[in-house]
Amino acid sequence: MKVICAYPVNVDALHNLSGSELEGLCSGSRPEFKDGICSLDDFCSSLLHCMKEGSGGELLIESPEVASRIDASFSWQYRLGGNAGIMANVLAALGASPVLNAPCLSKRLAGMLDQRVGIPVKGVLALPDCAAAGEHIGEDMIHFVLQFSRGEAVGTGSEEIVAPNDNRFIASFDPQNSKMASTQDFDSYCQREIKSFDGALVSGFHLAKFSRHKEIFQGRIEQIESWKAEHPGLYVHAEMGSFQRPEMMKYLLSVLPVDSIGMNEDELAMLKRPDHPGGWKGIHDAVMNIMGGCAVSRLAVHTRDFIISASEGLFSPEEEIRALFRGTQAAGALAATGKVGSQITLDVNPGGLEAWREFCEAGASSLDKGAYKLSNGTLICLVPALRAAKPKITVGLGDTTTAAIFYEEARALKGIK
Repeated sequence: MKVICAYPVNVDALHNLSGSELEGLCSGSRPEFKDGICSLDDFCSSLLHCMKEGSGGELLIESPEVASRIDASFSWQYRLGGNAGIMANVLAALGASPVLNAPCLSKRLAGMLDQRVGIPVKGVLALPDCAAAGEHIGEDMIHFVLQFSRGEAVGTGSEEIVAPNDNRFIASFDPQNSKMASTQDFDSYCQREIKSFDGALVSGFHLAKFSRHKEIFQGRIEQIESWKAEHPGLYVHAEMGSFQRPEMMKYLLSVLPVDSIGMNEDELAMLKRPDHPGGWKGIHDAVMNIMGGCAVSRLAVHTRDFIISASEGLFSPEEEIRALFRGTQAAGALAATGKVGSQITLDVNPGGLEAWREFCEAGASSLDKGAYKLSNGTLICLVPALRAAKPKITVGLGDTTTAAIFYEEARALKGIK
């Protein structure tokens, strides 16, 4: 199975926050989510806001000087980042043949990629290490990922902030991916070989700056349209992200020519109406509302507790529930062991189990590891998440879930059991 993975790949610098290390750095800052990071105070204010709300968020760093100050303020662990890069590695581990856009491929980044990932270079697919040794070598695009735990407290001088949930704030210095850049080799290879692909995973729209988002989106919309024109059966999934402003995602959903869309609960919150209830019912209602306003055939939301999807005419209940469960397995294994394909016993998330029970009480039918119901021709499926008792990894789980689900769905569309 051959899959396009575009657009962002980068290095993630990870740090597990303690409240005490922020007290000096962020003294005097007030929790407020900014439009971008132009100063250290913008960074601190946005980070404190995410901690106070227990929410995730991502902002672009506007200058190399601020990026250097953030870099010097914490100790870091480095991992593969970027939706496309993470999903390409997952697909390779599952047995697919991913083709990755890598406009700024450093030697360090290439070493983090699975060597089964193909990088188009001069009309052929090269191994990541070989591609990084040639013309595509570049500097690292780094996303600083600050992870905080539930109960972590920080005093700012004017108030004490206590995080109500585990989550993370991402500060990204990434001029390439913020333009959704692609290489000429990637563009020409995909266009020439498009009929050999079974699907495409596209992402990174959230990294575009608000001032240029329509222009940047348009270039990628035209590329996806050109793939679809040559290969109408190409299954294309777009993964959302933490957009600078809600109107960016609303606009994108109205114009994006894809079959399927995915997001997490923080991203969905940008679109939910105030009158939507909480819990699985609120997510269900928001999903159905969004489906009614855009032209996609499938929409999925992955949360800490469960995954819920709505689709029209694509999959049977058995196929979609199998795909959603494969996503929870992959993410759970990665969290527990650091490897997607690890065989390990995982617990069912209690919140997801409760959502499954309530979903069944509301008229859904239990099926294997999840439940489903049909509503006016729309198939709605819910599968509880799996939980690692002592997670080793907490970043990239959403992308891992998405890639594993996509792999199973693409197989189903090809008639592979």
